[in-house]
Amino acid sequence: MKNDKLKKVLDEKTDISSLKLSRRELLETGVLSFAARVAVPGAVTSILGMTSRAQADESVAPMMPFITLSLSGGAALHGNFVVKDKGGSLLSSYSKLGLGRAGFATEKVMGADFASSSRLHKGIQSVASAATLGKTRLVALCTDTANDTAGQAALRPFYDLSGPLERAGLIGKVLPGVHQGAGAENLRPVFTSPNTMLELASLDNMFGALNYSSTLADNGLLNAAQKRTLSSFIGKMTQSQIARLNSKDDGLKLALQEAGIKSADIIKAGGASGVDPRKDAMVQRVYSINTGTAANNATAVTAGVVYNALNGNIAHGRITLGGYDYHAPGVRTAADQKDFDAGVQIGRMLELASQMQKPLFLMVTTDGACVSEISDSATTIWSSDYTSSLQFIIAFDPRGKVTSSGTQIGHYLADQSVDNTTLVGSRPDYVAAAILANYLNLNYKMGMFKQLAPATLQADDVEKVVKLHVA
Repeated sequence: MKNDKLKKVLDEKTDISSLKLSRRELLETGVLSFAARVAVPGAVTSILGMTSRAQADESVAPMMPFITLSLSGGAALHGNFVVKDKGGSLLSSYSKLGLGRAGFATEKVMGADFASSSRLHKGIQSVASAATLGKTRLVALCTDTANDTAGQAALRPFYDLSGPLERAGLIGKVLPGVHQGAGAENLRPVFTSPNTMLELASLDNMFGALNYSSTLADNGLLNAAQKRTLSSFIGKMTQSQIARLNSKDDGLKLALQEAGIKSADIIKAGGASGVDPRKDAMVQRVYSINTGTAANNATAVTAGVVYNALNGNIAHGRITLGGYDYHAPGVRTAADQKDFDAGVQIGRMLELASQMQKPLFLMVTTDGACVSEISDSATTIWSSDYTSSLQFIIAFDPRGKVTSSGTQIGHYLADQSVDNTTLVGSRPDYVAAAILANYLNLNYKMGMFKQLAPATLQADDVEKVVKLHVA
């Protein structure tokens, strides 16, 4: 095996210009594999193209993991969370919001009021312990969002915050953002687009993207000192060095393009095995999977997104669930089950964070909502699309340090519609800015807000929408 040149480069302190390995030499050493190109063409991302991306500083405390759960179709979240008026009081009736007349029983979950008939919070409680939920706080944003049948472009949910999150410093150690369920997605980037997102239909997509580093980590080609040298070299590349590599048609450039990652951390993690959720006992318990679960199993893929977000291996995780345009003639059973399923997803994320002793920021978003038949009953069916909607932000801290100064941003009116004159009532960019402000506040990075969300909320406005704090 002709790996002398590679070993020489790694054994010696050398300049980038010395890294001239041909494609054939890389193939012979095993560094470059056809597998990544064949398995996930176009899915892997190049760190050489990420010149605007900041390098992670290990001396700085990591930012809270951020996961988006997108309920595509327009979930009736106001049929679960109890919305209030401007003064924080109950509405006189919830006959259009699927909860019937006022006076129904409520339960306090994550510091917020849910209708006792809610299936969403029942799903959360079915998998998340009371101790976990006691360290979690939820805030709802009351937004006017165009429905999915006659939506105005200006009101569509532009709530993909991947770009500004990366600019704020939320950078994956081994991969960029990953997304499960892109086929049902209805979100769009806001403020800035992310460098890239890896679409995750199977865990094999992730393993393929990590092929380069797992080869170096697992096959014994390089000794420990050489691995450390390669890790350090890749981690310390400057933008000028990246530009120089981009101008050369050499083997290292090709290898890094195929890898699409920063190799140091995945090598430390033991190759692709370090990102496989099926091999972690805590994930197995929470998600009911095992080492034999198929790589394309939907639950295993979801677990992979959450597990790697919590470990900081990825920048930002997004999971999209379709089927939430669930207004239809007949009983409400199907819609209630969808709400319960969404609750299970939320509960699993929070419980895994709790067991791993990791903080978590979760955004639950949906594109529109449903209105019920006007009825005093809490079991009336959802009859049609509705533009008055809710978005949730949820924060968990294993130390129990997260507090909330309110559970609602914006409010509903007496006619059971969203007041669209509030800061978040009818401006999707303000909604995204409010969510971002709460996240930055929990990470002690409010000084970056104007840079990340320009031309949106002013200082006085930010104070009104920031509800999540660190005690």
